[in-house]
Amino acid sequence: MLNRVLLTAVALWFTACASGGLKESPKALPDPLPSDVELNIQWWHILGDEFSDPSIGGLKPTLMADNAYVALNSGDVVQVSQKGVVSSLGKIDAAITAPLSVDEQSFVISDEQGRVHLLTRDFETVWTLELKALVTEAAVMTDQRVFVQSIDGRVSAIERITGRLLWSYQDAEPDLTLTGTSQPVLISTAEGDALVTGLANGKVVALSVVDGSVIWEYRITRASGKTDVSRLVDVDARVSLDGSRVIASSYQGDLVVIDAASGRVLQARPFSTYRSILVGDSAWYGVLANSHIVALDPVSLEQQWANSDLEFRQVSELIEIDGALLATDREGFLHAIDTENGEFIGSRHIDWRGVQTEPVLFADGVLVQGVSTRLKYIEVR
Repeated sequence: MLNRVLLTAVALWFTACASGGLKESPKALPDPLPSDVELNIQWWHILGDEFSDPSIGGLKPTLMADNAYVALNSGDVVQVSQKGVVSSLGKIDAAITAPLSVDEQSFVISDEQGRVHLLTRDFETVWTLELKALVTEAAVMTDQRVFVQSIDGRVSAIERITGRLLWSYQDAEPDLTLTGTSQPVLISTAEGDALVTGLANGKVVALSVVDGSVIWEYRITRASGKTDVSRLVDVDARVSLDGSRVIASSYQGDLVVIDAASGRVLQARPFSTYRSILVGDSAWYGVLANSHIVALDPVSLEQQWANSDLEFRQVSELIEIDGALLATDREGFLHAIDTENGEFIGSRHIDWRGVQTEPVLFADGVLVQGVSTRLKYIEVR
């Protein structure tokens, strides 16, 4: 049943994102590709079935200490060292749908049957909880609890030792939403520790970690328009933090800056996206729904520059390395943009089946896992 739900959700995502570029033709890249920055592949591995289901393939690697941990469609989990040495850790009996959560003691794994598993680092199962809803973002772990957000908009708190469901929170969901969810982030408020996350109904909400009660909430935008697509207002991007400020954005809505302690809105501006804002030293960087990349002044929120070279290419979230913004696209390319002026300075094809997630900083470069399960380590020069 959940397999059918997943496929339906993916279909809805492709329909719903029409104005975000999936039905428009991706902008052609220049020939030759820009090469002011070199993107050199140092090693790579095919970790699984390169023809596996793309709807839950190509999950972002998770970093812990000097290793990367990669979950595969097959249910396998592998460890990869900085030198590219691959070790198989174990396997669960279903496809994995979310990036792993890892700490010194445990893994948290979510699967296509709507289950959440806690396993030891020796890959022994401690507990399994059936949520009966897919989880597509990594869990948040503390010493006492595991928090997950499922695609039905529900946020659940699980006791880490026993696997007992402690509380869940769910607000009204619209009939049609973008596939995927925001990922909760831990913050401090005037009323104690909280999880802040976005919802498909256009809200960002801070929930008490103790009992799931609402500490504060804000509706970034309201659904409007005559068609289902025009009424989409999902807050799918993970919120970003800049000191005590929470930065949240929505599809077909606004970017808002909220005081974490009080929930008071400090600033707002129109900004349609389903990607998180990258907080840099001198600017905030974001990817609009049409894949234009922009830099914003963190004080005034005024646009400093914009780059449209990757229009409609379904650009991933951004990371920063040595003065360059790096992002992947659905066509399987890795791109570099100058942080100072927004110039397109580098590009390289990475995966023949495309890439669904952003690159991950690793050692002196980045890791990119493509839909074909090719994991590549790239140095940026």
